Amino acid sequence: MSLARDSQDRVVRNVRELLEYEGLRVGAWFVRSLPHRALLPLARVLGNLVYLFDARGRRVSIANLTAALGDDLTPARRRHVARMSYGNFARVMLELFWSPNLTRDNFSEFVEVEMPEMPGGPAVVFCLHFGNFEWLSLIGAWAIEPGPVVMQQFRNSLLTPFFSGLRASSGNDAISQRRAMLKLLKVLKGGGKCGVLTDLTLDPKERAVLIECFGLKTAVTPIVAVLAQRTGAPVVASEALPLPDGRWRLRYLPPVRFEPSVSAPEIVQACWNVLEPSIRAHPELWIWSYKHWRFKPREGGERYPFYANAAKRFDELVRTTVRAGT
Repeated sequence: MSLARDSQDRVVRNVRELLEYEGLRVGAWFVRSLPHRALLPLARVLGNLVYLFDARGRRVSIANLTAALGDDLTPARRRHVARMSYGNFARVMLELFWSPNLTRDNFSEFVEVEMPEMPGGPAVVFCLHFGNFEWLSLIGAWAIEPGPVVMQQFRNSLLTPFFSGLRASSGNDAISQRRAMLKLLKVLKGGGKCGVLTDLTLDPKERAVLIECFGLKTAVTPIVAVLAQRTGAPVVASEALPLPDGRWRLRYLPPVRFEPSVSAPEIVQACWNVLEPSIRAHPELWIWSYKHWRFKPREGGERYPFYANAAKRFDELVRTTVRAGT
């Protein structure tokens, strides 16, 4: 009976995944057929609908905004920012689906690039899940040079090649998370450039580093520090901000400067500090429905969102970081 039930469950799962893939593929085809100017109003509608029906994500968003920005925002303003954040993410996804319409010759019609200083050799370009982070990577292949894009493995295996194709459509190399660090190091040592997201939270047991985001301690990926320390490559912050005419401004800031002796947490903290002011200025462009603070210290954790949990391993990471003087 158990074998038959397992077989039935696999069939149901396969059918569900196939329907999910086909629905996404048809939706992407429809989005590609639209003029670019139609995407923004469509994103607003979709964002409002998801915000309305996603009770769990809406609660996380409000809790994050309360913890991070506190009295800087009224309750009504928090709800507005949370709803706008959903709309921004919907726009990012729609424009990713629309991106096969972009070419090296026409991308400047949809973005302007601000790049006061970009190293000529290897560089680690980092960003947050802020603004249009997808186009930062995709258009960066033309504005700077192609590079590797680390792809998450979706539970639905059909979706991984679908999104890989979109993110590699400008010439980037979509690589899997498996052995990604080695591949990124190889690119940098060969004189190339790579891009990474630095606001991905980790369990403290996963080689995380401790930093403070909006004055709240959190465990995040150390990837930007590891790449910089092992290769000596400069680190460049980037962000994509919306323009009033429906385009985006892709900003590549001057390299973040470090002393040779700084630790990995100090590097990651310095990178965060460069971009946190942008979130404060434009909070609606960050993904607030993500659980940015999954852990909290056992003492002094009153400010943390409701979903944050106290854990010995997080306290140990705090103590280790304090002992190291960072």
